Amino acid sequence: MQQLSPRLTLLSVVLFGIYVFLYPGSIILVALDRVPVWAIWMGSALLIVQGTLMGLWLSINFSRWGVVASMLILFLAWLVEHIGATTGFPFGFYTYTDVLQPKIWGVVPMAIPFAWLLTVGAAVGTSEHVLARADRAVLDDVRVSVTKVLTAASLALLLDVTIEPFAVNINHYWTWNDSGHSSYYGIPTTNFAAWWCTSVILVLVLLERRRAATLAGMRAPIRPVAPSFWPWLPLTLYLTNLTMFVLVNLARGQVMAAFIGALIMFFLGWRLLPRMVRRIGEEVGGA
Repeated sequence: MQQLSPRLTLLSVVLFGIYVFLYPGSIILVALDRVPVWAIWMGSALLIVQGTLMGLWLSINFSRWGVVASMLILFLAWLVEHIGATTGFPFGFYTYTDVLQPKIWGVVPMAIPFAWLLTVGAAVGTSEHVLARADRAVLDDVRVSVTKVLTAASLALLLDVTIEPFAVNINHYWTWNDSGHSSYYGIPTTNFAAWWCTSVILVLVLLERRRAATLAGMRAPIRPVAPSFWPWLPLTLYLTNLTMFVLVNLARGQVMAAFIGALIMFFLGWRLLPRMVRRIGEEVGGA
């Protein structure tokens, strides 16, 4: 893995450059409902690019443990989505349209497991910024606490609350066959309950693999024990996706979804901005 790191780093740079290049135009085209027919495939491409980028980030920072975590999340996400799309459990009865292509065995779009990897990885990274302490020690990465798991899973769910109206009513990635008595854009409450439970499981997988990487690093001091490659990436992906969904939902009249996303952004800003200002001040003062 150490020999592959330079290549993985280069690939990460390329994929992040593609994401940054496509991001502004994607917001404008979707918000104005001007996506040309030939560009419909871009939704799948962007999700796969971001999910791959998250997988590369995990692999570079946590070596084989990051690779295993990424593969497990992709597999488990596909499995639960396949079961959900064919049986209605646990999310409710829904059907994927033909917008996201290709599909795995004709059921679950390939982009969906990558979307889960993106969301879970970004939520875990964001939660660690939210819970960060000034006296944070390496041992914090060894403990898989209830607070860590619940915070990350809740951030993943909150992101989904802004994604679902966008995916269902704007981009038409899937349709709900039975929305029940939902008053939230026709999306059943069971979906969000199942989303949170699934997020808990996938967050546990990621944190356990990170824990194994940290323990290995403590036994071999020459190995990194904390993310050293682009530590800002998970938070950046979380915020850029959240911003996109807020702007598009607002532009397309889904005000409640946009308002929820804006509240999440306000909370993150309230938690993170003062800390960032202090850190910049300390660095400037130290210089």
